[in-house]
Amino acid sequence: MIKRENIKQAIDAISQRDPEIGYSLNEMLGTGQIDVSSISEDPSQGDDLHFFFNKEKIPINKFLFFNEGTVPLEQGLVIKYGEMTKKQELLKEEDSIDYLQAAKVIRKAGLKFMVIHEIDYAIKCLRRNPVMPETNTDLENDNHNGEIRAPSDERLVSLLEEIKQDTKPLEIPGKGDDPAVLFQGVINGATPAYFVRFPFRMDSLMQIADMNLEFFHVRFLLNCLARGLEKNLFVCLADGKILGLVYLALKEHMFIRGLEIKYIATLRGKTGDQTGASAKVPRGAGAFLVAGVWLLLKAGPANIREIILDSEIGARGFYEAAGFQSRGLSEYVLKVPKGRLLKAIIIMANNLKDLGESAVSEIKVIIEKQIKGLRKKPKNEKKISARKLTIDSVKECLKADAHPELAGTAMGMLMKYNKKIPESEELIQFASEYGSDETKAHIICNRYLLS
Repeated sequence: MIKRENIKQAIDAISQRDPEIGYSLNEMLGTGQIDVSSISEDPSQGDDLHFFFNKEKIPINKFLFFNEGTVPLEQGLVIKYGEMTKKQELLKEEDSIDYLQAAKVIRKAGLKFMVIHEIDYAIKCLRRNPVMPETNTDLENDNHNGEIRAPSDERLVSLLEEIKQDTKPLEIPGKGDDPAVLFQGVINGATPAYFVRFPFRMDSLMQIADMNLEFFHVRFLLNCLARGLEKNLFVCLADGKILGLVYLALKEHMFIRGLEIKYIATLRGKTGDQTGASAKVPRGAGAFLVAGVWLLLKAGPANIREIILDSEIGARGFYEAAGFQSRGLSEYVLKVPKGRLLKAIIIMANNLKDLGESAVSEIKVIIEKQIKGLRKKPKNEKKISARKLTIDSVKECLKADAHPELAGTAMGMLMKYNKKIPESEELIQFASEYGSDETKAHIICNRYLLS
């Protein structure tokens, strides 16, 4: 439960950065306009904590509160203060108000107000005490013998000032040749999605401010930028919206270097959403992000050989279904991608013009094993579900835009085990309808030889 002492600490922190805002919030706390739940309320309801601002219930992510202290409270208070200021401005200027439109304008104003507040704080910190990363976790500076070159403080300050003036919406990346797009795939079945580095824009930071995710908040992202670690941040972007983020680091285990998924969170998977809004968010951002990480690993240095993460209990089912295996008490390592993760990898691979030999060879081996596994009859609902996902992955290999080597491997295995896999004829028929000309020719040739 959040206490008044916690709110007071947050307001004191805000006051150090902006005395005027702190004074107003302190007055509101004193008059009860800012308040907390009574002791009689059940603090265990829901995953998120909350406080009240003018009787409006403001959710606070429990994970962030316990791990970041007053930071989520500070940001929530500043957002509501910005909203209040905008509301007062609209009431003075407008005779007739479109309340639905006004609500959107007020919300955006609050988010932008908080982002600018945090940017100003980051600029002050940079000018007072330029920060340097404590350890070498930057993925692109791995060959610098543990040293990371400090970015120019003035360059960073200029970038932050530019972000404050940025009014453009977050653009949807172009297809194919857009250098910002690392990998392209789909989520929710057919929605185009892009694996890109976090775009430091006003719109993107406002989206993060509005998400209330675990791990990721505006100050964390700005700290990554200040420390030169912004290239470790990646997002799932669809229709101009950020649907999930992942932060990577390098980690060594038993003399084996691995790519660690340090933090990962998706809008659909966020905790504490009691409104049901998460049900409207497209599915698949989590698998999409991990697929992007897998392809990064295959395209990276040969001495980085595995993907690892520390999994919370609630997420272990997702990771085990994707092919992660436990190692130690909480660490998981990705052995062989499967299920939705494998499908996401194949879709991304099909969209790459230059899929490296390492990735091609490994995906081919995985496809062969998955198709061989279809010879076994599933014995329970879990295995039936897994079988359907395998068939979906094979279909991705048989489409017209599939990578030629992946399509050839899938067709070869289906022809080889035609009589042992019940779905083989269905899959071959799918390929004859939706496959490339080369795949169709392969089918015709084999049927001619067998006739």
